[in-house]
Amino acid sequence: MSIDLFVRTRAEPPREFAWAWALERPASEQLSVYVVPELAVPLPLPKKDNLFLWFGVPHPQCGPNLPDHLSEEEHARAAKFRFEADLWAYTAAHAGTRVLLGQMVGCAPHKLRFQTSPTGKPYLDHKDLCAAVQFSISHTRGCVAVAVARCAVGVDVERRRQIPDMMAVARMAFAPEARAALVARSDRTARMALFYRYWTLGEAFIKATGEGIAQDLTSFAFTAEGAPALTRVSSGWGPVGRWRFCCVA
Repeated sequence: MSIDLFVRTRAEPPREFAWAWALERPASEQLSVYVVPELAVPLPLPKKDNLFLWFGVPHPQCGPNLPDHLSEEEHARAAKFRFEADLWAYTAAHAGTRVLLGQMVGCAPHKLRFQTSPTGKPYLDHKDLCAAVQFSISHTRGCVAVAVARCAVGVDVERRRQIPDMMAVARMAFAPEARAALVARSDRTARMALFYRYWTLGEAFIKATGEGIAQDLTSFAFTAEGAPALTRVSSGWGPVGRWRFCCVA
């Protein structure tokens, strides 16, 4: 089964989704961002100044059938989802990742092997490819995103929705600077946009570092307006100019 029967490739997520990526490459250095137009397009291994992005949404005719690109373990995980929207998101993200990486390394998608670091970051379990190809996966109901680069990379996509306890979440997961900026936003729409800016940037960043939720979420802070950038970061992941970001919130 072709994954194109299951997923529709998009130039970017639909408007109701917020998204961001993080890359370990200073803003002063050249970067070529390539958004994959369709999964059938062959892709080379990324160069040091490349970032490949792929976004997918449910195809109008997609159903519960799984594409043939998943491993046995991924099939088993997918089978545990109760709702079709969650099943689609997980399957599309992992199958899409396998198609993209398989083309780059010259391997059938279902034959790719993956391992995870102690903190849960996935990586290719193929000789000499771990350093050459790094990737990040994100999925939510209705949209998936994959980022591939030669350096540390992270991507996140989230459906925008009203969160009744938004400030409670911010107090638990955001830096003091972010919480203060949210309090200063009196307009509800502006506050929600800022919330998702911080949320997606933070998720992308901790995926890129590989620390995930084990990373101290108050150890870094981002700009509240304009081009996203770190204003503060712990010494282990600094300086702030070590990283570059993109965000649509």
